Amino acid sequence: MKKGIYSFCLLFFTCFFFQINSSHGINSVHAASKDIVNPNQTYTYKEMVRDIKKLAKQYPDIIHYKIIGKSEYGKPLYAVSLGTGKATVFINGSHHAREWLTTNLNMYMLDQYAQYYLSKKKLDGYDVRKVLDRTTMWFVPMVNPDGVTLQQSGLKAFPKKDHAKLIKMNEGSKSFKRWKANGKGVDLNRQYDADWKHIKLDPGKPKWSLYKGKAPVTAKETKAMVAFVKEINPEMAVAYHTAGKILYWNFHQSKTLYKRDLAYAKAIGKLTKYKLVYPGKNPSGGGFTDWFVSKYKRPSFTPEIGNYPGNTNLNVSQFKQTWKENKLVGLYVAKSGYALYAKKH
Repeated sequence: MKKGIYSFCLLFFTCFFFQINSSHGINSVHAASKDIVNPNQTYTYKEMVRDIKKLAKQYPDIIHYKIIGKSEYGKPLYAVSLGTGKATVFINGSHHAREWLTTNLNMYMLDQYAQYYLSKKKLDGYDVRKVLDRTTMWFVPMVNPDGVTLQQSGLKAFPKKDHAKLIKMNEGSKSFKRWKANGKGVDLNRQYDADWKHIKLDPGKPKWSLYKGKAPVTAKETKAMVAFVKEINPEMAVAYHTAGKILYWNFHQSKTLYKRDLAYAKAIGKLTKYKLVYPGKNPSGGGFTDWFVSKYKRPSFTPEIGNYPGNTNLNVSQFKQTWKENKLVGLYVAKSGYALYAKKH
């Protein structure tokens, strides 16, 4: 009987001790390994901001965020850093409103890499801790929060006084599922100063798609992006878009830079299984990566994730495969960015 009472007491105190210590951090690594970002949903601006703050709180040593400007409708534009290295690289998503699954990808990448960093585990051969101790990855997961909000929520998310204007830019339709532009009808990926004058198929006025604006870098969102790139000075950049499982990488590079960038593009193509696009001698410019390649003479890539869904957003059911294809891209870019940085220092 005494033996039974002794065993019960021992079990009780062991459980009690474990519970107390778990709450004080012994089990914190396990707690930290839980996903904060749920990418399998219609991911809104509000949810993104909430998750950015949660990630920064959960991983204070390696994740920080800042506001780099405001959208045309006054939404703060968030940039998030991951890592502590002096070399920098830059990844962004949702230049186009209906392409918000790229925000899911940016945010999930942040979340997963942080978990691997903390656990000191390798991700398919990549030493995540080593990579992120050498390189700081910067993300702007949603370049176009106004457009994304309009595409996801429709007119109800905007002031009534602007409804008629928005409907007009949408060619009379009250469905905004095809919307690509920002809240003022400017296509942000035709706003950068890269052969801007010769952009093809411009409608000449604000519209749901393709309008390049009155001049380059006049939209608040592109102004913020250009200033931010100057600030962080990245060695390499990736702008995620949808759709088609293809990879853009080339914009008027000289022969030497063409060879260099083609090698990187082939490596990313191998990781993702995306087909490389050769745009020919006269590509239409104005895109973020067009500008980055032209201005900084550094490698920049535009992966188009997912199977083409028509004039609308990708279904979230495509995320699982998209992550499988892209989970190593950020680490490859960060590692390659460090190698470029190390050559100069």
